[in-house]
Amino acid sequence: MTFDAALALTTALLSQIAYRPVDQAERNLEELGFTNHRHFSGTSTQAFLTEDDTNRYLSFRGTESTNHVDWMRDAQFKPVTGVFGTKVHSGFRRALDEVWEEIVPLADDKRLVITGHSLGAGLAALAAARIVAAGGTVGDVYTYGSPRAGLKDFVTTYNAALGSNTYRVINHIDIVTRVPLLVQDYRHVGRRMYFDGNKTFYPDAGAWHIAKDDLLARLKHFGTIKSAGITPHEIGRYLDRIRSIQ
Repeated sequence: MTFDAALALTTALLSQIAYRPVDQAERNLEELGFTNHRHFSGTSTQAFLTEDDTNRYLSFRGTESTNHVDWMRDAQFKPVTGVFGTKVHSGFRRALDEVWEEIVPLADDKRLVITGHSLGAGLAALAAARIVAAGGTVGDVYTYGSPRAGLKDFVTTYNAALGSNTYRVINHIDIVTRVPLLVQDYRHVGRRMYFDGNKTFYPDAGAWHIAKDDLLARLKHFGTIKSAGITPHEIGRYLDRIRSIQ
């Protein structure tokens, strides 16, 4: 399978819309030609389902900067047993649990694409794994600025089922893509789709290439806020990068 730039643009737009209030999101989806919207909401989890002529899309909202519950979910990184009987991020699992009973009946004849940014990206990966584990089918997973959602055992099992059609987009030195830490045994799922500091796109980028670019950027901006990698995490930045390859 190959990275689809047009589908990436669609999913990045949906990941951005997921942050908006329901009434505004509805208007934006209608303006873009999407139909049959359904919204799911829990204490710390918001998502929506929509579709076009080809696909059905499940999009998870990322971390709201003003929502302390979201930040608490992000910080609950102690691993717990989750999908496939493997170890996953406890906060993400609890967040997905809030809306799972509504999401379960999604399987039907239309191809399902799952997406999200930040916290939403972690939820997208866990949701894709759960759907497959329950006997469903997932077409593609496109994530933006994703944190690590599980330990090695989860990633190994996930990648065997979904690794080839999971496109994990990374914008340069985005700090969120570095947590939870490798020393905690957390790993990333899927394929690395990397934009460097010059907006150059590297599909299926190697880990060494990313690490080298990261180190050089942090040395260049050492002692400044730019070295923290906060701005590259914004969904608007991801959307800008995806638009640059259309």
